[in-house]
Amino acid sequence: MYPLDQGMWGPTVRISHLRDELNRLVDLDVVSGYRGARRVALGRYALSGRLRRLDGIYVESSTFLPAEADIAFLGLARALGIGVLTYIRDAYQLFADYGRPATLRQRAGRAAFGPMIHALRTVSSRLAFPTRGLAEAVLGDDADALLLPPGAPPPVEVPRQAHANRLLFVGDARLPAHGADRLISAVASARGDGANVEVEVVSRPGQEPPAPHPDWLHVRRAEGEEIHALLPDVLATVIPRPRGAYNDLALPIKLFDYLSYGRPLLVTDCVEQARVVRDADAGIVSTDDREALAAAIGRLAGAPSEELDGWSRNAHSAARAASWAARAEAIREAFGI
Repeated sequence: MYPLDQGMWGPTVRISHLRDELNRLVDLDVVSGYRGARRVALGRYALSGRLRRLDGIYVESSTFLPAEADIAFLGLARALGIGVLTYIRDAYQLFADYGRPATLRQRAGRAAFGPMIHALRTVSSRLAFPTRGLAEAVLGDDADALLLPPGAPPPVEVPRQAHANRLLFVGDARLPAHGADRLISAVASARGDGANVEVEVVSRPGQEPPAPHPDWLHVRRAEGEEIHALLPDVLATVIPRPRGAYNDLALPIKLFDYLSYGRPLLVTDCVEQARVVRDADAGIVSTDDREALAAAIGRLAGAPSEELDGWSRNAHSAARAASWAARAEAIREAFGI
């Protein structure tokens, strides 16, 4: 339910990786795009006769409402006996702590989220979620859901420069639930205590931190290999999300991208992301208040190379264990093909 030809960001990163890995395992047809283009593409596909030859349909839902054509197409597939596995990537609409909807469209989307899930559940053989907590929040404690956490790309082998001192934040720096504001405040505090650290923010247009920016805050747009080119100067990657009902059960896709970068991670103690970092021993978990973050940043800045290198190796090991190839194999197994 997203276009795959308009750049790479959160959902399209996941979809593109899964598309590539599934294409290695099965004969794959891909229908993608926003609602208008998708309506046309699904109609053409249904009329082509290819639908009857499918062994299964995997759906990556969007945060927007599905179109009526989506529901009709999937309903037709189920009527033909074709299995449908629908992935629900998030459910922030259910959580008041994730920000109030600012526009009429956002308010309508939040109000319609429950009926949307019901419709998708009706036309799906099974639903999939990134975490057990998210599945239970949407479906209840007895949820029969397939867990498909984000995957990790192959590890990137980019040596860290001896003078590396930048903390890398990728994402929406204006959304309070992503925590960039508290990261910037914590870095200012850590610098005041003598830590030689700077911040590298990679955001999409309109998601940059509000100006003015101190000279140690670097803001740019980048994706893929452009981010890899920044890594020599990167000391650690950061996910500073504040604790909350939704952030506790969400797993950011960028967490697994960060593992592939081979840099220590600094994350707040939101339950699911903290579990990944602790299990991998790939960095530092901090509480979400500014003082604790500043202390963790100071620890990173003063960590010996041996400790940084150990965290980096562990991050790469965790990335290999959580490959997109493994996620694609789980999808194939769900269809029994």
